[in-house]
Amino acid sequence: MANVFGPVPSRRLGNSLGVNLVPLKTCNYSCVYCQLGKTNYFTNERKEYYPTEKIINELEYAIKNTTLNIDYITFVGDGEPTLHSGIGRIIRWIKEKTNFKVAVITNGSLLYLNEVCNDLLYADLVLPSIDAPDERKFRLINRPVMKIRYEEIIDGLKLFARNFNGKIWIEVMLMKDINDSREDIDKISKIINSIFPIPERVYINVPIRPPTEKWVTIPDKRSLMYAQEKLPNAIPINFREEGKFDVNKYTNACEAILDITEKHPLRYDQAKEIAEYFKETIDEVLKKLQKEVKFVEYDNERYLKKLKNKNENTF
Repeated sequence: MANVFGPVPSRRLGNSLGVNLVPLKTCNYSCVYCQLGKTNYFTNERKEYYPTEKIINELEYAIKNTTLNIDYITFVGDGEPTLHSGIGRIIRWIKEKTNFKVAVITNGSLLYLNEVCNDLLYADLVLPSIDAPDERKFRLINRPVMKIRYEEIIDGLKLFARNFNGKIWIEVMLMKDINDSREDIDKISKIINSIFPIPERVYINVPIRPPTEKWVTIPDKRSLMYAQEKLPNAIPINFREEGKFDVNKYTNACEAILDITEKHPLRYDQAKEIAEYFKETIDEVLKKLQKEVKFVEYDNERYLKKLKNKNENTF
């Protein structure tokens, strides 16, 4: 199944059944910290990137066949989910046909559009990002489509918050020497405090997986402690996720690892656990995948990532 994956372990959402609505790296941002690499299809156009009915059918199948509990059905994946014009219809189907909670992880860039706000009204939880303290840092960190203005995004988020009956949790990605100064954290805090009602959770995230740009690194403890003190309702999530991936729908370890690493870099220990589930050794699996995946060293961990092209270095 191309558009529905998991459940996968999430630090914020427990067991998350993921819904991917756009092709790989289709986005209106090209964030320096993105674990999926640079944006391939840079767009601000809303349209039906995949048939909405096909995604609903995949969801129905996944819900019936998963072996793990589902805490949230989460719209996330290969790009910005609100670019898909059918997201509202899919959310309504979930709420009408199932008892599951719906979360939308978004960069928040399109919340100034009435049509996007209306599409998300039936979600239980929306998680927009605020990574920048101002327009200049916004363009450095998120590298948006040029016509997107930072002030417009914040105004859109404020308007959405006033009209939304569900929960809003903000995520702030802090990076060393980029947006982790006291001045930047104070500005971000002021922005979040201007949202009414104030979001009940503000997650302080760090780039725990290999980022797009090698100069993006994890802040020191002093910066993280200051952010935790200054940001409202702050919750640090500067730790690696724990839990199992639902690989029951795959026929072998190679198939599972290839599919997961397209959306989610895997730690070596996670890949080893998947291999053992299929009664294979990780060495055997990696030998078969040597032209399909590569190892990336980051933060004292080895990660497996799917190759974007065959000319990339592998192991």
